This record gives sequence, C-alpha cells and structure tokens, in this order.
Amino acid sequence: MNEFSRFLRRYSDEDFSRFFMPGHQGGCEWLDESFFSRLDLTEIEGADNLFFPTGIIKSLEERVSDLFSCDCYISTNGSTSLVKTILWLFKERDFIVQRGSHFSVFNAAAIFSIEPIIIGDYETVSLFEIEEAILKAKRGCVLFLTSPNYYGEILDICKIKDICKKYDAILAVDCAHGAHLSFLRENKNPISLGADICCCSMHKTLPTLTGAAVLQIKKGLFEREEIKKTMALFLSSSPSYLIMDSIGLCVDWLFGCFSKPFLELEERKENLVGKLNLKFLKTEPCKLVLDCLYVKGGVFKALFVLKQFKIAVEFYNFRYICFILSPFLKEKDWNRLEDALKELEFVEVNEIIKTKFNFKRVCSLKKAIEKKKEKVLLKDSLSRIFADMLFYEIPGVLVLTYGEVITEEVILYLEKKGVREVLVLKKGEVVDEIFGE
Repeated sequence: MNEFSRFLRRYSDEDFSRFFMPGHQGGCEWLDESFFSRLDLTEIEGADNLFFPTGIIKSLEERVSDLFSCDCYISTNGSTSLVKTILWLFKERDFIVQRGSHFSVFNAAAIFSIEPIIIGDYETVSLFEIEEAILKAKRGCVLFLTSPNYYGEILDICKIKDICKKYDAILAVDCAHGAHLSFLRENKNPISLGADICCCSMHKTLPTLTGAAVLQIKKGLFEREEIKKTMALFLSSSPSYLIMDSIGLCVDWLFGCFSKPFLELEERKENLVGKLNLKFLKTEPCKLVLDCLYVKGGVFKALFVLKQFKIAVEFYNFRYICFILSPFLKEKDWNRLEDALKELEFVEVNEIIKTKFNFKRVCSLKKAIEKKKEKVLLKDSLSRIFADMLFYEIPGVLVLTYGEVITEEVILYLEKKGVREVLVLKKGEVVDEIFGE
C-alpha cells in the first residue's frame, strides 16, 4: 500500500477526536467507505448531467432549493469554483471586496481583470467603510464580503443590505463556513437576511464529503441556464457522484431533523464554555476559538495538552486555536475536550493593540501575478512589491494582496510569525500607470 493510503488508514485507526472539517467528522454512518467504489459513477444513461440537468440531479437541486428557500446550484468543486462563478456573473460591475476575503477572491479578480476597492481588515469591516466605498464606486456595484469568517464571526448582514439597497448595490457573500446557518435558533443564512448571492461549502459544517458546496441566489436574479453555463467554466467536467450523493443524503437528514441537532450543539457549546475559566471569541455555534493569549504557556502549551488528550484541531496560529464542532461528535469527544481545556490555566493580560498597516497599491492584481518574481529575505523586502500567492494570516487569507508595497509594519508582523522569505516582483518590472507609478 502507498504512503498516502497508509496515512489515511492509520489516522483513522488512531482514534483522535476530530475537531476539524469536514463536518461529518468521521462519525456519519451513512458515509461508510464500504459503499464508495460501487457508487462512483459517471454521466451514464439515467445518471443525468450536472451542467444540463433534466433528471435526478435536477430533482436534487430542487430539493436543496426547497431546503434553503432560494435558488440553489450544487458544486462538487467546493466554494472556490463558486467564488469564480460569482465574480464572472458580475464582471462588468465595480467590485468592493473585504480584505479578509479568501485568496480565491483575489485570484479570480486577477484572472478576470477586476481591480476591486479593498476595505476592512482580516477579520471584519465597519458599516462606515462599506458606505464610504459604495459612494466611491459606480452605482450598481458589487459588495463582496465574508461571513462567517474562519473564526466563526458573523457580520450584520441586515444592516449591510440596507446600505446596499440605498445605493442599488449587489450584496454577495462568501459563506463558505456557514452552510449550517439556516438551522440555528435564529436563521443567519445571508440569503434569508437579504443578500443577493452567496456560496456555502457544505462539507465544512455539514455531513458531506469534501468538495460539496452550494451556490445560493435570490429567486429571479438570474436564469438557471445562465448560472449553469457559468459554472461549467470553472467546475470539473467530471463531477463526483459520491459528493453529489453525500449532498443528497445530507439534505434528507436535514429535512428529517432540521434545526434539532444544531440547537443541541449550541446548548452543548454554551454549557462547555460556561464550565471553563478561559477566554473564547464570540462565534457562531460550529466554531470554538480559544484565545491563547490568556493561557499560561500560550498556544504551544495548549497544543501539547490537547495532543495528550488525543484531540486534533482545525488550525492554530500564534494566538488562537480553532475547533470545529458538529452534531456528529461523540460523547467521548466532548469529554476529552472538556478534560483537556480544564488542564489549561487562565492568565490576565493587558489589552492588546492590533497591528495596523498602511496599505499602498502600486500594481494591479492581474499584473502582479503575471510579472516576473523573485524570492527575497523578509528583512530585505522593505518597499518591494508583494507578489506571494501563499497566505500568512489565517488559512486562505493574505496579509497583503498582490501588488501592494511591503512596509516596516508588515515586516515586523511577519517576523513574529516566523516568516523568513517572501515573493516579490523583480526589480525593474514596470507597474501600472493607474496607480501613479
């Protein structure tokens, strides 16, 4: 057996508590691997076609649409392909994009020669910044935001939609981490709150296979044929029938139980947090984010303890540890988590001042990915033009976007994160006249 296959099977046998995505967390009985090979099909007669559905796939999408009360289109290529779909549908309009957006948003903008107005920071954006940016853009622009973010923090979509409506702006939301938001005590699904279009990665918080996603659109905004043709530009021509099957089974499960599992999850999380003398971010129920600034010994002490209790986390950085919670966690998983977190000691610290950057763009996104690049030591990168498509903030979120100038603040910030080298444009590369260089 090859190394890759051995790793997957060995990890499965090690019995770690999986506080990471996908949302089935290895405990969903109807996704048993014994069925996989015999259910893995292609577009044979009767199996329908994802891009021209007239049969079983059409029925599945109609069922998904009924579940979420909006027009829905399924993807087996995750939200990344749907981000591209959204930008392509509105490519003739001005775009306003939150800085904390997933790097796929900036990649798509670069490919489509879209030069967005970038607002906010890595985690959030203010209503004032939103209205100010919309006033700078052309009427009918697209505001593209992320909610929830990777930490599970949610924007006030209702208030943001009121601003968009005032200026005839389209509200698009990357809701990759929020496929479950329709099933909470209070429906937080962006479309239900007034957004025009959003994408959700079902696999992140719902019991589906990795790659399962859904594009949700306000009824009547586009013709179905136009959406399908656009999606065909970015999705595989061989969509996975196993992933589509997992979407169907998940929808069956949700129709059967609807909010009950997530209401129980909310209560379970609240009870857990109430027992602990630790500091957590205020997030939606499927995320538990421990602020290790207030833990004696910091992140690495916390990670050591968690590993001792056989707990695997979603991700961590130098301040936070993020756990994914789902209805498929077993009693032993909750007990392990509680026991491990009780081993951590709370410490009081002074208020932290967030790092503020002065962003300066001298090159378009498109030019920055097209031009020649070189890797330099971070300490030698002052005033160079950032061109790195890797990400150093939270997963999928860039510290700078391509084409922005590296400042002293950025260097100090990246040094603290252990970054030693960075990709920049080669000296002498001509940048864009529109940025005054």
